[in-house]
Amino acid sequence: MTIKFPKSEKYNFNKNLVKRHKLATHLDLYLATEVENFQFTYEPKEEDHGFHPSGHCTPPPTALYQMADDDIAGLLVKKDWGTAMLKTFLVGHFWHQLLQKAVLDLGFAEPSAIERKGYKAWGCEDDSEPRPYHYAAGSGDIAPCSIPKHGDYVVDFKTMSSHQFKTNGIPDWAADKYEAQINIYMDFFELEQGLIVAVNKDSPHDFKEFEFERNQELIDRIYDKWEFVSACLDEGEAPSKLDDELFNDFPYTGPIAQ
Repeated sequence: MTIKFPKSEKYNFNKNLVKRHKLATHLDLYLATEVENFQFTYEPKEEDHGFHPSGHCTPPPTALYQMADDDIAGLLVKKDWGTAMLKTFLVGHFWHQLLQKAVLDLGFAEPSAIERKGYKAWGCEDDSEPRPYHYAAGSGDIAPCSIPKHGDYVVDFKTMSSHQFKTNGIPDWAADKYEAQINIYMDFFELEQGLIVAVNKDSPHDFKEFEFERNQELIDRIYDKWEFVSACLDEGEAPSKLDDELFNDFPYTGPIAQ
């Protein structure tokens, strides 16, 4: 029998789409005057051996196990992203840093809230360093962001092509991934609200928002899956397709990125 958590209303994108922007309006007002003292710095992601909210929430146990087992054995091949994707990453970093500066200058967050690191480990005795793939780690873009009249949010910025941005909701390929990611961030930082701010990478560089409330059942299911894969690694026994069915919470579309 397949076990599933109750879905949130994330699939009703007209509900999640914020009609009256909570943060984006402030960002537009900030950008209405020329930005001063802004420098953009690009740094590649730091590599580690943990599960990441950005890419490891939705794949099934068999895919997660294979990735982790290969990584531990030193067999995981670093992906060659190619020129187009590397340029895309640069644009994304630019927008993240510009909007993070805006939030700081507006007084909605402290510097410690920018790229705040989150972490949760399991199966460790005392305070010993966790074994590979016995922990989850990631950085929230802003956590917390205190928006006047609306409260504290974990905020995640997502750049989109103009074609994707113009659709009513989050692109289908990203809907599960984005909600799972922001819920794990809410867990990391003990927040009840999450806001995804989408940025149109093409002119006129508009913003729109998607709001999420903490979905504890979703969070628990993701941790259950990660801990199950950790146990499989301890036993040296790969999960089966039946195990995938037991954690059949998300559609799977192929290999995962480290």
